[in-house]
Amino acid sequence: MDMVERYIAAVQRELPEKKRDDIGRELQANILDQIEALEAQLGSVSDAEVAELLKTMGHPRTVAFQFCPPTPLVTAQLMPLYLHTLYMVLGVLFVISTIEVTGRWLGGTEMGLLLFMKGIASDFLASAYFAFTAITIGFAVMSRSRKKETTEVAGTCKWSPEKLPPAGKSWQYISLQDIFTELATLLFLVMLIWYPLWRADSGAQSLFTDDALTVLSWFTPVIVIGIVHSLWQLRTRLWSRPMLMLNISVNSAFLMASIVLLTGPVLKNSEAAWLDGLGAAIVDRSIQALLVGVALIVTYEIVRDIRRLLRN
Repeated sequence: MDMVERYIAAVQRELPEKKRDDIGRELQANILDQIEALEAQLGSVSDAEVAELLKTMGHPRTVAFQFCPPTPLVTAQLMPLYLHTLYMVLGVLFVISTIEVTGRWLGGTEMGLLLFMKGIASDFLASAYFAFTAITIGFAVMSRSRKKETTEVAGTCKWSPEKLPPAGKSWQYISLQDIFTELATLLFLVMLIWYPLWRADSGAQSLFTDDALTVLSWFTPVIVIGIVHSLWQLRTRLWSRPMLMLNISVNSAFLMASIVLLTGPVLKNSEAAWLDGLGAAIVDRSIQALLVGVALIVTYEIVRDIRRLLRN
């Protein structure tokens, strides 16, 4: 039985010292019962069969974790609140990073389109690393400071079944990722359109042609409505009939604006730094393709939301 003793000792080494003896005795009794069952069935048990039995039980570390699971960094009770907080903070940081880098770009900082996207990514990641670390450490401290039997998720102690949201389809739930992506996109558009007007004293010039800028300027109230709609989504997190109708209206306005912009040039044909030396024709075709893509996406969303309204 030397193999069994070595197996139990290996399991005990992975356990807290105060639990080693009790769990070792329980594990030994369990193994010996299985060996006796094999002896009753086969008559005798060889070392190879004992080794096979121990293999089926699992690695000593795995068995130790079954008896004494490791304490998670964030407890299961706090995990929903932890994830919600993390997603909210990261979403806000993404929006802020988009605004900051867009402001530097429109303020005259020479950067190409790829550098612009890289700037957003690097600025967001630099903030996200700190936020993730700070939030995780904070919730780890909260997990350690609360006893397991009394740990309660904030906001779940006082709840009423009467106040639960109505049951609905799976599509009615709005993810934070969709909300913050749309919010960052709309804020980026507002800055792109109006930043040259805000900074006219510094010589900032618009990238758009006069006709395109006129269309986009008149379209700004729709973008603002879209921003308010995103904040509304952030508060409710569930699609309702009024929200669907507003989303259809906003997307319809985006579709009409895309069609109008497709009728003529959108960007000024100048060798601006952000063109990265690309030909104006290539950039124009790329913008046209982007507008077609936007038109197709919003058309899909309009049809999707109309079908949801009719089925709801």
